[in-house]
Amino acid sequence: MTVRSLIAACCTALTLFAAGCAETADDSTASPERAAVDNSAPAGESEAEPGSDPAGSTQDSPTDADSTSPSPAAEAPEALQFTATTVEGAEFDGRTLVGKPTLLWFWAPWCPTCLGQVPEVEGLASQYAGELNVVGVGGLDSGSAIEDFAEDTEGITHLVDEEGAVWQRFGITEQSSYVLLDADGNEVLSSGYGEEVDLSGQIAEAVS
Repeated sequence: MTVRSLIAACCTALTLFAAGCAETADDSTASPERAAVDNSAPAGESEAEPGSDPAGSTQDSPTDADSTSPSPAAEAPEALQFTATTVEGAEFDGRTLVGKPTLLWFWAPWCPTCLGQVPEVEGLASQYAGELNVVGVGGLDSGSAIEDFAEDTEGITHLVDEEGAVWQRFGITEQSSYVLLDADGNEVLSSGYGEEVDLSGQIAEAVS
């Protein structure tokens, strides 16, 4: 081999060596970039925040039973499924009597016996205030006469029953009658005109 040929061969070898080093350097610098791209999330997607619900999950809500629980008024017996008007002109719903024992007093404005019962009924209303419903049901006369009679009483809710609808509902046919209901609205006592009855004792038992 001549000197010129030897020099040419050395130059070729050096050129190939330099090219190989450059390619290796390019590979080593490109790798981190590729790794970074591989570790990134696809475009348009983001990580869920800590504590967040997965997509599509729903929050617990109160059950239907919680929102539709029947009230005492809705559970009233048929006898208390009525409305009437008080002597003050307000609407009265019989279902509101459920929850406490109730004394219903059926009277007529012209009845001397009914007038004589006023002190006892007022006393019971005062004695059991907050524990007993006391409702007078005036009938067998005009609304104005019923209102006049009721003005002379205290602590009693009075209903105007000119047509006798409430009287009929409880099977009352004569004035000076009592009906005692328990807290569920069920009848526990019914007494008519002239009957001897331990009203105070019956009420004491009902509220106990």
